[in-house]
Amino acid sequence: MSEFETGRDYKTIMIAVVVIAIIAVGGIAGFILLGGGGSTTTTTEPEGLTLTILTRHDVAIHNVFEPAFLASDEAEATGITDILWKTPAEAFWDDLLELGQADVCWGGGPTLFDQIMRDDYLSTWDTPGLLAAAATVNDTLAGADMKRYDGDDLKWVAAAISTFGFTVNHQFLDDYSLPTPSTWTDLANTTYGNLLPAIPTIAMGNAPDTTSNTRIYQIITQALGWDAGWINIARMAGSSNIYTGSVETQQAAERGDVGIAMSIDFYGYLSQYRNPDCEYILPEGQSIVNGDPIAIAETSSHKDLAEVFVEFVLSDYGQSLWLDASISRMPVRIGAFDSPGAPQDLKSVYTQTVNTVGIEFNDTLTLYQNTALLKYFEAVFTDAHTELRQCWGAIVGAFYDGHISAAQVDTYADLMGIPVTIQDPNTSTMEKFTLAYAMEINNDLIYNSDFGNSMQSLWTAAAKAQYLDVYNQIQALLP
Repeated sequence: MSEFETGRDYKTIMIAVVVIAIIAVGGIAGFILLGGGGSTTTTTEPEGLTLTILTRHDVAIHNVFEPAFLASDEAEATGITDILWKTPAEAFWDDLLELGQADVCWGGGPTLFDQIMRDDYLSTWDTPGLLAAAATVNDTLAGADMKRYDGDDLKWVAAAISTFGFTVNHQFLDDYSLPTPSTWTDLANTTYGNLLPAIPTIAMGNAPDTTSNTRIYQIITQALGWDAGWINIARMAGSSNIYTGSVETQQAAERGDVGIAMSIDFYGYLSQYRNPDCEYILPEGQSIVNGDPIAIAETSSHKDLAEVFVEFVLSDYGQSLWLDASISRMPVRIGAFDSPGAPQDLKSVYTQTVNTVGIEFNDTLTLYQNTALLKYFEAVFTDAHTELRQCWGAIVGAFYDGHISAAQVDTYADLMGIPVTIQDPNTSTMEKFTLAYAMEINNDLIYNSDFGNSMQSLWTAAAKAQYLDVYNQIQALLP
């Protein structure tokens, strides 16, 4: 079971819903909910073999890789004639893997794959073909692991690489005389809250709804330190609209609704391609290179088919498909640029990416506090966003009206964004949301939905009270 699940009781309910849906509509609702489907007793079974891929990759990637793979000699030789894509939220991955409804797991970031590896859902790479494919990938790039082992057993290998930063819309910034930021700490500046309450300037994704934006919040809390990281995120969120996914977040900057959006690099490059006013920015000394994994499901009944696809994705030709204009992702292997037709202008971007000097990022630390981070973000920023924006807007307004100094801005922003303290419903002790406490309660948040719901409610109430208190302090200073 992965950390993205909210508890066994929730899982049982969801399986029951699936069963009811199948009974009710002859399998159609079950197909939609689980991201896949099957045939009824009256449907003729298609010829050939179908490979099932569980993925967080979007349809643009499906549309490029599927026809290329199905037209390959490898697919023809093994009789694979179709790919079934399953793209549910991370919360449902364990359910599908437990039921044996996936052959390949592909895309979603190291934390998700480390979780399903921990829960024994990933097969070991132990055949000559897989080991040869893995050998073509560097063990590390820019200081980041491109492979993950469970003891001596290889479980996943990066199929692509990414960085994390933000996309700016220069037209928006110019229209409102805003500077172009270069770091996460720049985004916490009062400058980007100066248009409140009418105009938010930043787009951020709600952590449970976007793995790429969650990675950004993890980077910030590790790069700046736990308390300082959360304070920085609070200041950013106060100047933001919060969206329900990475695509929606990205589109806000691309359309010009905001001036800055949290971005994984390939979304940034696509925005640059579609809108010349946009530019992807890698925060100076405050980001990481991420290996995006591919693996074979332990519960697959077609591991031989899965192996063929994995080897294809890691081949020079398979790697070159990431460079398609509709995807614009960085491959994990430089050999991708040797394939006929590979766009050489992206090679400089690849070189810049692999030479990125970022922070030392601790994946293990992230694994053991990830669910706590997701729930805390949603509780104090998304669910208390109205109060947060009001508080931050009051601080910024008081500063620009000359009622408080820059030093006082920092003082009140610290009071606003410092992680909240609540009474733990299990122990009745007062607990600040420290890193140690996040790690302590992480498993309870995974496996006990009642506890998770209680904690989110308590954090939201505490955050609203904290924001209101700081807001009132600011109001008391005004003439």
